Amino acid sequence: MKKAYFYIDDVIWSLRDITQKRPESLFDNPFFGMLKKAHDNYGMTVQLNLFYRTDFFYSSREFTLKDVTDAYKAEFEAASGWLKFGFHAKQEFPDYPHVNATYEDIRDIFQSIEKEVIRFAGEKTFTYAINTHWLPVSKDACRAL
Repeated sequence: MKKAYFYIDDVIWSLRDITQKRPESLFDNPFFGMLKKAHDNYGMTVQLNLFYRTDFFYSSREFTLKDVTDAYKAEFEAASGWLKFGFHAKQEFPDYPHVNATYEDIRDIFQSIEKEVIRFAGEKTFTYAINTHWLPVSKDACRAL
């Protein structure tokens, strides 16, 4: 059997979308619906990598993972065999945010993301596979991760 590692970065926007629009089902949302269709048709599994918050570059109305509705928790938990969430970064900017990061910086943001994912999507949906934003990380950040 052939396998591939498939992930999508920066998906806080899709979580903001379901929180604001409140579709009846998580999979009525175009993004999450497309992922489910790919899973149902092809057995695709996916990791969605998260920022903790949106960046002020786009709007002064910050949205964080604390704001994500837990209304779809049961659906996320039911899909946890093929749909996972992982750490990416605190926010989109600056570029290369982890190059000079301290142990504490990475530990704190990782734990914040983990805590919120468990709250809105369930413990089984969080993955410890790491794909950091812009990839390079400091030695201390590596230790924290």
